[in-house]
Amino acid sequence: MTQTAALEQWWASLDEARRREALDIEPGDFLAEVVALDLMLYGVHVPDVALAWDVDGLQQRVTVHVQPAVLTEFLSGVRALR
Repeated sequence: MTQTAALEQWWASLDEARRREALDIEPGDFLAEVVALDLMLYGVHVPDVALAWDVDGLQQRVTVHVQPAVLTEFLSGVRALR
């Protein structure tokens, strides 16, 4: 299955409220974990980036999910149709 086909299946599964939330994602935004995991369940590759820092000897780490280009393009196409 292509990434676009996976996105189409994901989009079809969303109710109207979740579609509005998805359309609020701006190009370049990181994805909320729940959105990233949902996309991954449909087979969309969502890159992650680990951010790490040291504050007074205490190391912290958080993983953020990068918006895949295919999602940016897909949402742009949906917006253009509305």
